[in-house]
Amino acid sequence: MAGIEMRFNGRKITSASQLQRELTRSMEKQLEDNLKKAAGPGVRMKKTRDGYTFEGSPDQIERMKKRLR
Repeated sequence: MAGIEMRFNGRKITSASQLQRELTRSMEKQLEDNLKKAAGPGVRMKKTRDGYTFEGSPDQIERMKKRLR
């Protein structure tokens, strides 16, 4: 049986489950970074069990919503 070894984001991956875990981690990090960027300064972002919550003034929340469109 031949073993396959590859690197993804500098990490050595030898199984399908590791690849799945790294892809999921990468997607979640990208999503979180983009949400932080869209929120901008003055908006507090919290990660919860159900997703993310944002706190800020109504104007700041509206600006964030426009950036996400």
